[in-house]
Amino acid sequence: MKNIYILMVITIALLFSACGDGDGRFETGDTKIDVTVCPIIIAVDNNDLLVKNEDNTTIQVIHDANGSKQVCVLSGSAHIIRGNN
Repeated sequence: MKNIYILMVITIALLFSACGDGDGRFETGDTKIDVTVCPIIIAVDNNDLLVKNEDNTTIQVIHDANGSKQVCVLSGSAHIIRGNN
């Protein structure tokens, strides 16, 4: 019984330490931004990394005349990793 209690305490401690502080930042200082569902669009910077959260995700990319890009999710989910460059 004592071993189960110790295992539970260690598991809970590991879970809380892996969660981070919840501000959407990684240890490298990069920011995680959830991509919104269309028609709401998010601007993409040059060094952003677009990551699909699910295999069946479909993303719409919109290119403006001035060279900027925006994205939104048609199905599934995705996020952008934005660095501190």
